[in-house]
Amino acid sequence: MRLANQGHYLEAETILKGLIASNPGDADSELALGELYYRFGYFDAALAPLSRDLELRPGDRRARILRAVCLFKTGSGTQAVAATEQLLAENPPPNDIDLTLSYAQYLYEHRELDLALAQARSAADFAPQHPIAYFWLSRILLQKGDIVPAEEAAERSVALAPQLPFARNLLVRIYRLQGRTGDAEREAEWLRTYEARKAAP
Repeated sequence: MRLANQGHYLEAETILKGLIASNPGDADSELALGELYYRFGYFDAALAPLSRDLELRPGDRRARILRAVCLFKTGSGTQAVAATEQLLAENPPPNDIDLTLSYAQYLYEHRELDLALAQARSAADFAPQHPIAYFWLSRILLQKGDIVPAEEAAERSVALAPQLPFARNLLVRIYRLQGRTGDAEREAEWLRTYEARKAAP
């Protein structure tokens, strides 16, 4: 995956496809190709090599985790939930941030807020330095009407990654609900500046 780490996606893809073509039973290359597609956001494409890897070695935990996330990303919720619950029931659980937060997002979108909250809290427990864990924790708490803990989680997310806009959007809403107009405007101004920088040629 060195080429992928250096941004050479097409070269890495060509090499891995060549390895698979010359050795159809090469599970390591199937996994590497699936992970390459996954890392670049081609979740549909990732499913085929990940599934082939699992045909060769059904217990490959990394392939199972990546496949479950891809199923969430491609709208196959029922399959994704089944695969995720199997993984989370294992001892020890995988403690994978993408898997746990994908599941939390799915539960949130399906109005299973208590279950979503449990997943977000789990993510924050095993990945306490990950800002998106706190973003989802705040978002779910806000939806439940738990304003103060939602504020604390959003502020933690911003403290961990001040360059990201996600939790700041939540803080605008939270501060307005709290009547903290000045704080809300400060975050809104940061977001306006951020969007202006993105739009600049």
